Amino acid sequence: MSVTFALLLLLGQAATADPCYHPGGRPRFCLPPVTRLAGMAASCPQACALSLGADLSPRATCNGSLTLALGGPFLLTSVSLRFCTPGSPALVLSAAWAAGGPWRSLWRRPAWPGALGGPEKVTFRASPGPKSSVLVSHLHVEFGGRAGLMAAGVRGRCQCHGHAARCAARAQPPRCRCRHHTAGPGCESCRPSHRDWPWRPATPWHPHPCLPCSCNQHARRCRFNSELFRLSGGRSGGVCERCRHHTAGRHCHYCRLGFWRDPSQPITSRKACRACQCHPIGATGGICNQTSGQCPCKLGVTGLTCNRCGPGYQQSRSPRMPCQRIPEATTPLATTPSAYSSGKSGWCGEP
Repeated sequence: MSVTFALLLLLGQAATADPCYHPGGRPRFCLPPVTRLAGMAASCPQACALSLGADLSPRATCNGSLTLALGGPFLLTSVSLRFCTPGSPALVLSAAWAAGGPWRSLWRRPAWPGALGGPEKVTFRASPGPKSSVLVSHLHVEFGGRAGLMAAGVRGRCQCHGHAARCAARAQPPRCRCRHHTAGPGCESCRPSHRDWPWRPATPWHPHPCLPCSCNQHARRCRFNSELFRLSGGRSGGVCERCRHHTAGRHCHYCRLGFWRDPSQPITSRKACRACQCHPIGATGGICNQTSGQCPCKLGVTGLTCNRCGPGYQQSRSPRMPCQRIPEATTPLATTPSAYSSGKSGWCGEP
């Protein structure tokens, strides 16, 4: 019973393993499976021939040639053609990004010399392996002679640039289930939060995953700056956007004007930046020192927020000079610093 359970556990792990990641979690090159992309079939008496211009389907036309729309860009792996008679005609296979071209030739084949002994099926195969780069959305086949085309089939895989192992090929456009923090129908870009490095297609030798920007948990988006990436020696090029929690800077690593860095909180905390709270009468402005939180005080005013008179000064009735120097004849008890108090002038104590 224990052996059976262990076997089922291993099978379950194999089924749920992500082909785009190693068992330890490191990203790796991955490809979606090859699937049938398009095709047509007809019985030989009504097969598409040079003299017959029948419309086989909304996505396939044939009149001495055959055009197939694949519904999106795909990496081509094979095209199979089956004829009614053994002698296959001369063939030209072309590909394009759009229905009207421009077309580029992929494969040419002369007519089979022995009409009675030649093959009735012809297959074009793209070069095997991940280096295959025959990317097409429309195929066009021209065939000469009075050939009867009985069936055609196209196989390929979604173009996911090595960043996905699954794809919704029937979607319009086809959509890859992107991994490695990539995004887009073909995993052709990085997610908004992972743009510290430039996007690159994965290869069997390097998966080139998208890396997160260092925003100290204060931003969800960043942009890539090629000049910063160059100046850093290829280490980092991300610039955080829309910093929150009163932070600012490329990495949301310092506080905005009017706030100061609270050393008792980690930089990743939402409370890392505190408001200055400079006194409206005792301070010369509302911007404090971003490291200490000290507000700029008027003459004779002291305190972190400039909310009291300093030694040797006492509160006055003037908002322009809220603290005035105490005459020398005043007793020593009067020199003790005191917070602002309400007065007839209308300015008062701590905010």
